[in-house]
Amino acid sequence: MIQKVEAIVLRSMEYQETSKILTIFTREFGSLGVIVKGARKNRNKFGASLEPLAHIRAVVYKKETRDLQLLTDAELISSYPKIQRDFEKLFLSLSMLELVYFVTRHREQNELLFDLLLHALEAIEHATNSIVLLFYYFEARLIWLLGFQPSLDACTQCHRNIHQLIAEGIQRVVFDYSRGSFRCGDCHPVSEFDELFDSKVLALWEQLGRLNVKEIKDVAWDREIQGALDRLITRYLQHHQPDMKKLQAKEMYDSMRD
Repeated sequence: MIQKVEAIVLRSMEYQETSKILTIFTREFGSLGVIVKGARKNRNKFGASLEPLAHIRAVVYKKETRDLQLLTDAELISSYPKIQRDFEKLFLSLSMLELVYFVTRHREQNELLFDLLLHALEAIEHATNSIVLLFYYFEARLIWLLGFQPSLDACTQCHRNIHQLIAEGIQRVVFDYSRGSFRCGDCHPVSEFDELFDSKVLALWEQLGRLNVKEIKDVAWDREIQGALDRLITRYLQHHQPDMKKLQAKEMYDSMRD
């Protein structure tokens, strides 16, 4: 059956002498593996529409009985040129593609996730600051869409909310990865096995989870907690997605930034 789809290219690899195999994330069907015959010929009609990050309209010949579908035509909507020219924007955007690839391998339609990825890429394309915060925002919203949003508003024991704890000068919190909740340092007898976080880390994560992408540029945040926030969200994702591998683009970004 011939299907017209809106898609974002997640992965692209060469196949045989003239073809390419892509993983595309479509609004209509979720992730699809497709082959594009003749894609590497000198005068191919596809241009930049087959590269990772490309936002396209495509024609796919789809059969339920096969794993690899046939992409016969693609029209480029955007290649995000500002992202392509900026190291930070590029590697954080590629990291988002990797995340989507790992969580959408079962071909399930997820229009909310498609819109989240699309809006996040558009925000990064036009952003002049808070670029890494847009990546954390994407992770926070992805976790919500996957159905394991943590409870970050209050300590599970004393029930004081995170902002009250900060106002009272309570800096240490212990996060429970399996339950997605935390206890403050006053309530929890800290042991050598506990991983402590600054309460500001959880406050920022909680804030990212309830804002929309256009509001991120106005968030005031302490960059000194960036590493802790990155570690916390990453480990929480890995806890709930144990098959998820390390993000190669994110590792490259971290190594070059350091």
